[in-house]
Amino acid sequence: MFQNYLKTTLRTLWKHKTFTFINVFGLAAGLTACMLIVLYIQHELSFDQFHKNKQQIVRTIMHYSIEGTANKTVMTGTKVGPALKRDFPEIEQFVRVADPAFSQQKVVIKKGEQQFNESRFLWADSTFFDVFSFSLVKGDAATALNGTNKVVVTEAMARKYFGNENPIGQILRLEDRVDYTVTGVAADAPSNSQLQFDFVASFMSLSAAKTEMWWTANYVTYFLLKPSASASQLQAKLPAYMRKQSAETEMTGNNFLTYQFEPLTDVHLRSEAEGGIIASGDIRYIYIFSVIALLILIIATTNYMNLTTARATERAKEVGVRKVMGAVRGQLFLQFLGESMVVTLVALLLSILLTVLLLPVFNTLSERELTLQILLQPAGIGALVGAWLVVSCIAGSYPSVALSYFQPIKVLKGAFKNTASGLALRKSLIVLQFMISVFLVIGTLVVKNQLHFIQNTKLGYEKQHVIALTTDERTNKNLPALKNELRQNPNVKSISLAYETPTFIKWGDGLETVGTSAPVQKMITAFPCDEDMAETLNLELVAGNDLSSEDMERLKGKDESQADYRFLLNETMIKQLGWKPAEAIGKKVRVGGRTGEVKGIVRDFHFASMKQPIGPLVIFPVTWGNVLLVKLTGNNLPQTLTFLENKWKTFAPHRPFTYTFLNDEYNQMYANESRINQVFTYFSALAVLLACLGLLGLSAYVTAQRTKEIGIRKVLGASTASITTLLSADFLKLVLIAILIASPLAWYAMTYWLNDFAYRIEIEWWVFVVAGLTAVGIALVTVSTQSIKAALTNPVKSLKSE
Repeated sequence: MFQNYLKTTLRTLWKHKTFTFINVFGLAAGLTACMLIVLYIQHELSFDQFHKNKQQIVRTIMHYSIEGTANKTVMTGTKVGPALKRDFPEIEQFVRVADPAFSQQKVVIKKGEQQFNESRFLWADSTFFDVFSFSLVKGDAATALNGTNKVVVTEAMARKYFGNENPIGQILRLEDRVDYTVTGVAADAPSNSQLQFDFVASFMSLSAAKTEMWWTANYVTYFLLKPSASASQLQAKLPAYMRKQSAETEMTGNNFLTYQFEPLTDVHLRSEAEGGIIASGDIRYIYIFSVIALLILIIATTNYMNLTTARATERAKEVGVRKVMGAVRGQLFLQFLGESMVVTLVALLLSILLTVLLLPVFNTLSERELTLQILLQPAGIGALVGAWLVVSCIAGSYPSVALSYFQPIKVLKGAFKNTASGLALRKSLIVLQFMISVFLVIGTLVVKNQLHFIQNTKLGYEKQHVIALTTDERTNKNLPALKNELRQNPNVKSISLAYETPTFIKWGDGLETVGTSAPVQKMITAFPCDEDMAETLNLELVAGNDLSSEDMERLKGKDESQADYRFLLNETMIKQLGWKPAEAIGKKVRVGGRTGEVKGIVRDFHFASMKQPIGPLVIFPVTWGNVLLVKLTGNNLPQTLTFLENKWKTFAPHRPFTYTFLNDEYNQMYANESRINQVFTYFSALAVLLACLGLLGLSAYVTAQRTKEIGIRKVLGASTASITTLLSADFLKLVLIAILIASPLAWYAMTYWLNDFAYRIEIEWWVFVVAGLTAVGIALVTVSTQSIKAALTNPVKSLKSE
């Protein structure tokens, strides 16, 4: 019997090649999309799951508030680790991690005559390899980071710097100043680790490691808790504990400093704090991708259901004969479900092939290193088999029930027709398909518009043609001469030194008014730079004057606490202080121990993500920094960059010439949103394609069923246009219903997404019009191809064939 059913299935599928192709291609496309998205989601959810002690490791969040302004950051001082370890028995171990890339620094490593800028360089406590499950290929994990000037390299860096030599005991020179001894070789960090590194140096090599401070928050602190300890219970003890430290933290009254804990496995997707070793993901985007995968699969399976039930009349006599020959309903159900399983199996095998071919493209799109390795594991194979069975049952269950329900007497008498309920179901499925398609098209347009707004809105500073060069103390000593040399090129407009670039300023500090009866304290963002920054970034002064060379001279040879500073405040800062621009000039303030006068007020500019409102900012002069910003005209760019490189080699031969454009840094802040935009674009196009494929097959079948009617109408004088309109109208009504349902749903969903941005677009009416016209236009073209073909058929042939 099984063999008979299989032969019948294969013959049926071969006989109706068009419908078989639509079903197989539709399911394969849907399964491919789902498989790629599932690989991405699995990778994101697997972050840090490989650590043996993952359930006991927490990351520390510094939570503080000054004058009612609260803030959370992953950066902590050097004291939180050792202090909490001493005072709380629940803590088994701690590890502090310093990443120079957080302040936009790159470490120059020299071996012999070769030197490189390395951005994935960490300093960590000696407990690093005890707390985390990064394996050492060579060296002793217990002692590799003990003491000073020791470094562990990854296997990739060992090959890069030492080739086939044994790296252990070899010397690497950092910043052309300090020699570090290689004490271990670690396996390359997995791509699903929040800690990405090529080098890990001993934390005690840092001068800051010699003192314990609650503030000067430049380090990420992790704790390994004892198996019996509860992170939430430990966290509840910290506010009272930190109040006892107020003499050191200087947090009194309503001001506070405390710490919170994040489970290690929650950091990548669920962290609410800013910062970290690498950019975090967002659990909301995992939900979005999951919904998109589900919607695509729904469209693919409804295509199969729709086309199979629409062809019910063609299978009716087969069912009638089988029932007369003794087949029971259960056997017929299994036969038709078997057809669904065959189609789905072919589609699944095709989707695996497509996934292999498309994975490199998808990796580029998602900026991940996804592999198919998980599909070769027992769990992956089980998931594929499960997907095959589930999709087969979903796609084939209703058609199997409907076809096996036919009554043989009516069928063999020729009295059988498609039921009203079957027609209603097919219409509902078309509405569902186009509803999903319109929803995704609207989502695509909204995301594109928001990204366009972000990329083209005026930030308040000039980022076009501004490059950032990583600098250091040695280079800064020659800075005046370097500036003069670079200015000789007419394509160089301005040069300025800064602690970091303005795209996302991370320096947090406190401001206090001086000389007032009731001093006011505020949390602020600080932007240390030299006197040329306003010119380089084209910052606009609202009141007062810009920083000058005299302000820089005033700092030379003096300690920060003794120097007389001049400050530039932004508009938000003076609004919070209750000052007007003109009256703010000359007032005294203290910023992190630096005291001086307000010299100027700058127009508000965006120095963080568009998701955050512009906060209070203070610009103050410094003679040190990590970044040199060079403003170019944009003319003869390759030649200008070559000129800069040659001059750089003269004045900073110890640092390789590497640069980034501020434009690129700014766009990188919205990598998640760009990814969403691309996913929406590709998958909404796929949804529309699948919906149209289903509509094409269904309209072809309906047109074939009405061949006699069309012939009679043509004989009676109906025009081609009227017949085309008649056949297309029913389908277009369904598409219009889908638009009416999808539009409010899409508006609600995208409004929720936009609420994440402090600065955002409004969803305008034309978005819904464009999405609706797109759906109607594509549906009309799809249906019209079959309608016009039928209308142009010679009525004599159609009536004769009937």
